[in-house]
Amino acid sequence: MMTLERFKSLIEAYGADPARWPEAERSDAVGFVEASADARRILEEAALLDRVIDLASTTPVTPQLQAKIMAAFVEAAAAPARKASGFGGLLPGTPRWVPAAAFVLSLALGLGAGALVPTLAGLDAPVDAALLALGGIDEGAFVEDGS
Repeated sequence: MMTLERFKSLIEAYGADPARWPEAERSDAVGFVEASADARRILEEAALLDRVIDLASTTPVTPQLQAKIMAAFVEAAAAPARKASGFGGLLPGTPRWVPAAAFVLSLALGLGAGALVPTLAGLDAPVDAALLALGGIDEGAFVEDGS
């Protein structure tokens, strides 16, 4: 049984010409077009796209161009793989100092935030904050000594 999703997949893969559709699904797809307005709309849009593609000019590939492309491909495949640098290859060509600087900056920000948060929370020392966070002491254990 043909569904709209499967019909869309057929059209996207094979175009609007039923002769290009797989034989096993062709009769179901043609019947689906006759029964479904949505399928007819999809088919009309695909037919328009097919006509635009058919109007595009093509240039035959000369043997010289084919040889040049294949030679470039073989050369690129034979070249040693370029090592990815900077952010694990996310930003190819990034200097090696950039990830190191990012690490140092994040470390400094982490240390700064770690020193500042206990003060903002009203705690006397970072150790108290760590113990509180780990559940090692009770919030009631903090008593101001008035000094």
